[in-house]
Amino acid sequence: MRVLTGSSGRGARRRRSRCARGAAKTFIPPLLSTAAAPSRAACVGRGFTATLRGCVSALCPCHDQGILREAGSEWDEGCVTCHCVNGKKLCQLRCSPLNCDEGEVKVEEPGSCCPVCRKQFPDEPVPECRRHVQVKNITKGNCRLDNVEVSFCRGRCLSRTDVILEEPYLQSVCKCCSYRLDPDNPVRFLSLQCESGESEPIVLPVIHSCECASCQEEAVKL
Repeated sequence: MRVLTGSSGRGARRRRSRCARGAAKTFIPPLLSTAAAPSRAACVGRGFTATLRGCVSALCPCHDQGILREAGSEWDEGCVTCHCVNGKKLCQLRCSPLNCDEGEVKVEEPGSCCPVCRKQFPDEPVPECRRHVQVKNITKGNCRLDNVEVSFCRGRCLSRTDVILEEPYLQSVCKCCSYRLDPDNPVRFLSLQCESGESEPIVLPVIHSCECASCQEEAVKL
């Protein structure tokens, strides 16, 4: 903010006088009304100020919270840049256009003027579903077989509920750590040794791989 004295003060008084008579209005001079926004140097000195709309009249000062802002002046207030345009205070955010990648959202972080791109679910765990093999002792009644390799799936898979624009307006997706049987040998046939000396036949599924799949309770048909 400048203190106007001397010839500058007299010029300011003349500008205020013209404002009081209503002679100054916001407009774009014909010579400067181009598609590209003019530079500040092209506007200042002609009684105009540069804006995104072009050079507009800046004859009238602005009264801003008890402060007299000179016509055409520019100042920063927090996250915005303000201009005094013909007696009106016009402000706009000092942020460049922001385009986020797929899977990212615009986030306004504390203490930051402009939004930034962040992953939509930064703390969400990574899906992980793996095949494991464990050596177990299998028993059935009085029958038993030791040191049998048994494959199984274990891990975590993501679930979510989204809002959609048609009925039922909510869509849930549930995924579980599921299995795929060995395509060539989906089962093993084993014989348990019983205390009576006889054997007990059993069927043991052979899991080939594991993956996150839609949660459905299915009975394994062997």
